[in-house]
Amino acid sequence: MFPRTNRVWMLCGVVLLGTCTALSADFAADANALNKKDYRAAYLEWKAAADKGQSIAQYNLGILYLKGMGVAKDPAEAFRLFRLAAEQGVADAQFQVGRMREKGVGVPQDYVEAQVWYELAAKRGDPAAESALGSLFEQGHGVQQDIARAIHWYKLAAEQGQANAQYHLGVLTEKGTGLAVDPAQAVKLYTLAAQQGYAPAQTRLGSCYANGKGVEKDLSKAYFWTTLALKKENKDAEKQRQRLAAKLSPEEIAKAEATAAAWKPKPAPVR
Repeated sequence: MFPRTNRVWMLCGVVLLGTCTALSADFAADANALNKKDYRAAYLEWKAAADKGQSIAQYNLGILYLKGMGVAKDPAEAFRLFRLAAEQGVADAQFQVGRMREKGVGVPQDYVEAQVWYELAAKRGDPAAESALGSLFEQGHGVQQDIARAIHWYKLAAEQGQANAQYHLGVLTEKGTGLAVDPAQAVKLYTLAAQQGYAPAQTRLGSCYANGKGVEKDLSKAYFWTTLALKKENKDAEKQRQRLAAKLSPEEIAKAEATAAAWKPKPAPVR
């Protein structure tokens, strides 16, 4: 397995779907264009580099096609570019190829091929790929369902601060699926994910506070976390917040909403 080295966000954090190795000087102008949200200028620069086989340019160009930034949205072209970069060993691109294969975006759905690409990225320590493998094994998509292997991959990703993995590991811990039932540990995992702005974890954490499960009962905190989840249009959060609001005073609700309005997510620690 490749060493788990520290990473930085590709191109100054503008591309949000993955992480990669440090930004080279050749891409300084492109980063400047992205900071100005001049996606078309970035597209033109990356297109020239991608046509010459530059793997990071191929990956970044794929993001633009996937998101429709500076160019017409084209998932099939995004997949082609991700595949080119993935074949050159770019872990983020390998993850994207796996993701698009799993979801059937731009290409036919293929869980088996998704697993292949996720494993390649996971060997390079990519936490998103590790979490995705955990999900495949938990759900039995394209593989035989194996909770123990799911937990293995979720733990690796969670240790790197991957919110999705922290959340799913929390659910398994709360329910005692493949692990000893431990509500307090589940709350810790939900909190780690919730602090990063992961809405499902915020909703679940709100429920734990509402019911005093794994943590001391606190309806105000429950309302606060549920309100944050509602900002992400989490469907489960609306009914939960309505139930909580009926049990709180107007003053308690106003205080929780003010705290939620001022709240900012904490980035996952870089390892």
